Amino acid sequence: MQEDCHKWLPVSIGGVVFKAAGRILIAIALLFSAALGLHAQAPIAGLGVHLVEDQGSAGAALVIDLAEETTYRTELLTAPDRILIDLDRVVFMGGPGRITGKTAGPVSGFRAGLFMAGQSRIVIDLARPAIVDRVDIVRQGRIARLVVMIRATSPESFAAQARLDAAARAARRIEPPSQPARADSRPLVVIDPGHGGIDTGASGAKGEAEKDIVLAVARVARDALVKSGRIAIELTRDDDRFIALSDRVRFARSRQAALFISLHADSLVGEGDVRGASVYTLSDRASDAAAARAAEKENRADLLAGIEIDEGTRGSVDSVLSDLARRETRLFTQLAAREAVGALRSLSLLHKTPLRSAGFRVLTAPDVPSILIELGYLSNSDDVSSLVSPEGQARLGQALAAAIETFFVQHGQIKRE
Repeated sequence: MQEDCHKWLPVSIGGVVFKAAGRILIAIALLFSAALGLHAQAPIAGLGVHLVEDQGSAGAALVIDLAEETTYRTELLTAPDRILIDLDRVVFMGGPGRITGKTAGPVSGFRAGLFMAGQSRIVIDLARPAIVDRVDIVRQGRIARLVVMIRATSPESFAAQARLDAAARAARRIEPPSQPARADSRPLVVIDPGHGGIDTGASGAKGEAEKDIVLAVARVARDALVKSGRIAIELTRDDDRFIALSDRVRFARSRQAALFISLHADSLVGEGDVRGASVYTLSDRASDAAAARAAEKENRADLLAGIEIDEGTRGSVDSVLSDLARRETRLFTQLAAREAVGALRSLSLLHKTPLRSAGFRVLTAPDVPSILIELGYLSNSDDVSSLVSPEGQARLGQALAAAIETFFVQHGQIKRE
């Protein structure tokens, strides 16, 4: 079917879906991504992605429509088996979510989204081992169509190629520069809006995205603390991008943070009408079965975005809990958690068991008190109404900011006003 830039296409901005002709879509994409500061070069609009079964070879083709040609890279990952496609300068304005209940050849589904500044990623889930056979670029009118041919292969061939790709990835890895010592004497709080970019997190019944909600609340808390001026504040992300769990931990540690708070808003479909906020601390044994499931789900964020889990963090949960030299960190973590529970109680938004623990990988900094706050559940209609409204987000963010200041006042790190 002939397609060109005059076709009307869906555009999603800030959770609102519009329809625009292809030329308008490209303009919106360029303006929006330029506002995010994604890349020094002009970004390229991703116009759509669809999967086609290749019946002749029992394979599949992933077709990526772009406003212009770009450079790309493919890579295989194991456990689980996946194919990654990284697209330089591409911004998907109406990109696809994960395909469910449908397969094409060896492909069981895919998802796409912003991965880092100047780069989008497509993660292809595999039902059986497969490789990228070839990639063709086909011009159709004003669309540059990237056609990725995927062919089933043997487990041995898949594993061999995945090892080669892993070696190439290791060769490309660049260690970030170390952070200089902080000159600011104020205590620094790092707020971590969970998920982002290709990792949307949980979704509500009407498409409400966890990644957008937690970012909005984090910004409110940041702005309140900046206005107060008594506490330094940084966010792990201030836009819609993906950050690996281990990088969130490193971010806080490299800045000598005095407190790390990760924000989430989960969905518990099939577990009753659970509602209310919870505050989690780190533990090698979860406080209850629901907490264990929550940690397992959040810890899979890297896998969903096509990141291999950092082996260096796998044993961190046990070591953090057993090392007596870290007792002070654990003590301050518990105190911060109780302060957060008190702030949320003032809003009448608490879960029936508000203070909980589990093995969240994002809480494993040994020298930074770290808590994770589930602001509520997108599977509960009452929670959703407060989580998605600007008024509800303002109340949550301001309560969080007040709790942070109270915590540092009580422990003598800032003076009482």
